[in-house]
Amino acid sequence: MVTARIYVEHPDLALSYTIRSLSDAAIAVVSDVGTDPHHSVYFFRIEAPDFDAVASTLRADHTVGEFATVVEMAGHRTYRIEYSDAAKLITPEITDRGGLTLESTSYLNGWLLQLQLEDHDALYEIATYAEQEGIKLEVLELTQQPTLDDHSEFGLTASQTEALVAAYKHGLYDEPRQTSIEELSETLDLSRTAVSGRLRRGAATLVEEYLVEDEE
Repeated sequence: MVTARIYVEHPDLALSYTIRSLSDAAIAVVSDVGTDPHHSVYFFRIEAPDFDAVASTLRADHTVGEFATVVEMAGHRTYRIEYSDAAKLITPEITDRGGLTLESTSYLNGWLLQLQLEDHDALYEIATYAEQEGIKLEVLELTQQPTLDDHSEFGLTASQTEALVAAYKHGLYDEPRQTSIEELSETLDLSRTAVSGRLRRGAATLVEEYLVEDEE
């Protein structure tokens, strides 16, 4: 298990316009309301000195479709916000890779995310997706939380082991091949890029571990 603290930034990331425009406001996703990251409605807790400015900024934010105040308290409010079609999201990609977004808070011109992921492969795949979408992604902190299932005796991650075993069992290494990367991706319910990456990194780990002699 891996815990990662990452910073993501893009002009079309949800509420990025609001974050940039309200430098004196603190915005956080309310994570304990059972929000489905594949849907476009979220709840946000906003701390700000001027909530008239917050309302006008949300109305001008091209990533916001509709919004409404849910809870009003001194110094902060909770808003129900529905994204517009222009909003770019990264949290569904995290969820699709078995990850959890533990915390989301506004930071600089984007979002600071605290993630819990299965392994480094998941983080690599999220970073690859971000690069393809033009999203700036910086890993600020990375912590390995070892468990019994994190690595096999061969130095592989659990996801690399799963991909390599599935490739072998489904005949990817047979001559002639009994399956393709595309078919394997459907079997594993992963993208072609993710499967290819796990196979490539897993094979590289095995070669480095057992076939390459250390040079002293």
